[in-house]
Amino acid sequence: MRAVVVTTSYPISDEDPSGHFVRSSAQELARSGAEVHVIAAGGSVLDAPSRDGELVVHRAGGGALFGWPGAVARARESPLRLLSAGPFALSVLARLRQIGPVDRAVAHWIVPCAWPLLVASPRAPLEVRAHGADVRLLLRAPRAARASIVGALLRREARFVFAAGALRDVLAGALAPEQARALLGASRVEPPAFDLPPVAERADMLRRELLQGPGERVAVVACRLIPTKRVELAIAAARAAGPGLRLVVVGDGPERAALERLARRGGPADGVSSASGGAVRFTGALPRREALAWIGAADVLLHPSSHEAAPTVIREARALGVPVIACDAGDVVAWARDDDGIVVAEGTAESLAAALRAIPSRRSDRAPAPLP
Repeated sequence: MRAVVVTTSYPISDEDPSGHFVRSSAQELARSGAEVHVIAAGGSVLDAPSRDGELVVHRAGGGALFGWPGAVARARESPLRLLSAGPFALSVLARLRQIGPVDRAVAHWIVPCAWPLLVASPRAPLEVRAHGADVRLLLRAPRAARASIVGALLRREARFVFAAGALRDVLAGALAPEQARALLGASRVEPPAFDLPPVAERADMLRRELLQGPGERVAVVACRLIPTKRVELAIAAARAAGPGLRLVVVGDGPERAALERLARRGGPADGVSSASGGAVRFTGALPRREALAWIGAADVLLHPSSHEAAPTVIREARALGVPVIACDAGDVVAWARDDDGIVVAEGTAESLAAALRAIPSRRSDRAPAPLP
């Protein structure tokens, strides 16, 4: 069986965190016996295909828009980058012609990845995976455009896989009743696959390096530093939680400079603890294994994001046995009902701080939680 996967996000190396869940999903498909071709943003359509283990990766350009820290942030920074969406789609079509007939087609993100498969692979069974930003884009689109896109995929008998039930519900709620029923009947909810490399030894080392005295604790935020992640709430909450709490911010993005200025108001620039607590260290962007080690070193993962679907970082933290404090977004509340290691707090510094004070210091017998 030959399969093709079209995506706007795919890692350029083992340590690149971008689109690692897409890669994990494609690897699962390859392990089932399929010959898997991945068409991904970045590079150029003129680049020769490359091997990524069992996968064949074809680059299709579009990196000006579909790159870190995300298409929305990059378009906001420079609206002209939106012009690269059209050439990317045309390059995907060219790559599909080069690959030839396939037995299965998978699009990660409804837009812009599904429509080239509608055009170029009209007979192969089509699976469309919705992750969050694509659904939010459809919700902002005119009602007629939204209905047209979903209708075309339903007529093609595409199967939809939503990363979170909340995503499916909000999209169905924005459609006409008949089309909503059809969407619900053609879809399922399945959080993205991910792999978890061993990081325990490195996590213990980071923890020993960071903590200076008994009773100190570590909270980690790991995300792109963009407005919807609300890292400023994490900084304020860590400060309000009292002495002995150290906050580590793992990641980078356009909000970093403003967040560092905010952190410096409560202590020196290098994150040395102020009298009221709330020391902050910014690591910048890290290789994925190192970012996971920081999560594994934490007493708690703090995730105050306001816009999520099925946040992989929460599932990674729970797989490492790390408790999570998060805000209501996507399927987080549903997960918390089945996992007492996830605490849902209101989106205020006071509520997050109260939750932080209730998290005990890490125990050596901490066990991983079953994944949602």
